[in-house]
Amino acid sequence: MKKLLSQIRPVPNQIRLVTDDPTKESEAIKRLDESERRYRELSESTHDLVCSHDLQGRITDVNVAAARSLGYTREELCGMNLRDVLTDAAPEPFDTYLATVAREGAAEGLMSINARNGDQLLWEYQNTLQSANGGSTVRGLARDVTERERALSELRKNERHFRSIIENVCDLITIVDVAGTIEYAAPSVDRALGYSPDRVLGGQFVDLVDSADAGAVAKLFASQLAAPDTVGSLDARLLHRDGTVRWFSIIATNRLTGDVVTSMILNARDITERRQLVAQLAQAGRVDSLGRLAATLAHEFNNVLMGILPFAELMQRPAVTRAGVAKAAGYIVNSIARGKRVALDILRFTRPCQPALLPLQLRGLWEELLPGIQAVTANAVAIDWDVPAALNILADTGQVSQIFANLVSNARDAMPGGGELRVTARTPLPHETFSFGFLPSPEDFVQISVADRGCGIDPAILPNVFDPLFTTKENSGTGLGLAVVHQIVTNHGGSVFVESQLGVGTTFHVFLPATRAEAAAQPAAAGPATDLSSLRVLIIDDEEAVSEGLSEVLRDDGLRTATAATGAAGEAEARRFRPHVAVVDERLADCSGTDVANRLLRLDPALRIVMMSGHADGRRIPLSEGRTAFLQKPFDVTELLEVIDALIPEELRR
Repeated sequence: MKKLLSQIRPVPNQIRLVTDDPTKESEAIKRLDESERRYRELSESTHDLVCSHDLQGRITDVNVAAARSLGYTREELCGMNLRDVLTDAAPEPFDTYLATVAREGAAEGLMSINARNGDQLLWEYQNTLQSANGGSTVRGLARDVTERERALSELRKNERHFRSIIENVCDLITIVDVAGTIEYAAPSVDRALGYSPDRVLGGQFVDLVDSADAGAVAKLFASQLAAPDTVGSLDARLLHRDGTVRWFSIIATNRLTGDVVTSMILNARDITERRQLVAQLAQAGRVDSLGRLAATLAHEFNNVLMGILPFAELMQRPAVTRAGVAKAAGYIVNSIARGKRVALDILRFTRPCQPALLPLQLRGLWEELLPGIQAVTANAVAIDWDVPAALNILADTGQVSQIFANLVSNARDAMPGGGELRVTARTPLPHETFSFGFLPSPEDFVQISVADRGCGIDPAILPNVFDPLFTTKENSGTGLGLAVVHQIVTNHGGSVFVESQLGVGTTFHVFLPATRAEAAAQPAAAGPATDLSSLRVLIIDDEEAVSEGLSEVLRDDGLRTATAATGAAGEAEARRFRPHVAVVDERLADCSGTDVANRLLRLDPALRIVMMSGHADGRRIPLSEGRTAFLQKPFDVTELLEVIDALIPEELRR
C-alpha cells in the first residue's frame, strides 16, 4: 500500500483536501486496502489461471492455480518470460501476440505451454492491456483446456476415420426419416446403384426399390416404427441407373430420441452374385439328385420288368400249362407290387400330403397289418410284438401303415439270413430321458420301437440314414424308405430316432402324438357286397394297356365296358354308352381328368366317378363325397370293384 501511495502524483486540490481532512484520507486508504484484499482472495481461490506480464512478456504476477498448473512456485515464475514456458508448437508466434495486445488492447486464443515436468498444456486465454502510472500491464485470464482439446482432437480423428470408412465402403448406406425420405446417402450409392448422393437426397428410398419388393420394404419401415428397439432386415431388389436389377440384403437400425424413432439407418449389401451362386449350386444339387434318383429308379424298375418279362413270355407259349400260367401270374403280381412300393415311396417323398389326423387304435392297426408284414418277412424272420390295446394315437392310418411297412422292410433287409424282429409300443413317463435323443414332454407321445438283430449300422453313416437317396444296399433299395418315415413322422408333429451297434442290431424309435379320444372302428376289407354285373363302366385313359386291361377283366367279371383315350372321346362315348360309372385318369392328352369328370357329371348328375392317377393322391383332386372316389395306380381289379360297390346307389344293385 505504501508503494501504491508513493506512486500517486501530488494534485494541489487533492493534497489540500487530504491534508485538511486526515480522517477521510484514512478511510479512503482503508477501503482501497479492503478492495485489494477481496480481489486477491478471489484471484487465489479461482480455478482459472490468472497471470500478468508486461509488453516484453516478462511475468509480473500469477495466482496459485497458474503456478500449480505449471509446477512452479509463484516466486519462481515472477520475473520469468512467457517465452521460457511456451512450446515450439505454440499456435502463433509470441511476438505476433504481443503486437496484437499492444495494438488492439486485447487478445484471445490458445497457448501451448511446457509444464515443469515436461507435460505440454494448452491454455485458452483472454488477455487485456491495462495502463497505469505511465506503464502498461497485460492482465491475463486463462483456462487449462488440455483434456478438452485432446478429446476433441481424438473425436476429430475418429470422425475422419469413420468418414473415410463410410465414404469408401462398398455397402450402400443411407439415412431415411420416418416418412422414408433420404436424408443422407454415402458416396457408395454411386458405386452400388450408379447415382450421385445429391441425386437421391430428398427422394423416397422406395423409389430405388423394384416394384416387386416395394411392399416388403414399406412393411419393414412400418415394423421398425412400431418396434423402436428392433433391428429389421430383408432381401430386396433395387434398381440400378443402367436399368438392371440388383439384389441387396438390407439391415434397418432405428435412430432414437428418447423412445421415439426419428430416422433409420439402412445398410444394404449387394448380394446379387451370391444369390446367383446359390441358385447355381441349388441347380447343380437338383441335377445331381435327379441323376441319382434316375439311376435308382432305372435299377429298381429294370428289376421289376425283369421279374415280369420272362413269365409274360412263358404265358404266351402254346404249350404252357394252367399251372405254369398260374405260377407266372403270381410272380408278375409280386413284381408289380414291388414296383408299386417304389413308386409310392417316390410320390410320398416328392409330393408329401398333410396327414388326415384321426384317433387311431394302434393295436388294431398293427393286427390288421400283421398278415401282410409276415408275408413280406417270410418264415426266416420271427416277429415278436407287444402293442397294448389302450394306446391311441392321433394319426393318418395310411401314413402310419407306411411307417410300419418301411421300417419292417428295412429290418428284413438287415437280416438276410433271418433273425428276430421285435415291435413294441408304450407311453413314456413324464420327464423321461433317452440315451438316443431328447424329446420334450415325452408323456404326450406314444413310443413305437422296431428292433432287429441284424448287421447294425456303421456309426460313421448313422447320421445319414434319414437322408433322401441314401442307401447302403448295393443291389436294391431306393434310399427313400427311411426318408419317407422321417417325413411322415415330422408332419405328424412327432420325432424319430435310431440307435445301432455293429453286429448286434438296430432299433428305430418313433414318437407319435397320443390322444385320449376313442378310435373309430376300422372297417374290415371285403369284396363287393352285391352283384355288379348289370353296371356299365366307361374307362378313360390315354394308356391303351390300362384301359383295355381293366376293360377285359371287368368284362370277365360280367360288367359291360367301353373305353376312350381322350377327354373329348370320353365325353362322346358317355353320350352313346350312358355309363353308370366312369373311371377317369387324372392326366389325359387333351385335358385334365377333373375337367372331364365335371363335364360328365353335367351330362348325367347320377353318374359315379372313380378318379385314378399314377402321380398324385386323392387329396390333390377335388372329390364329391358319395359321388366320386380315388384310386392310386397301380391297383388291382378287386380294389376297383370295392370302390364301385361303395359308390353305386341302392336302386342299381340286383
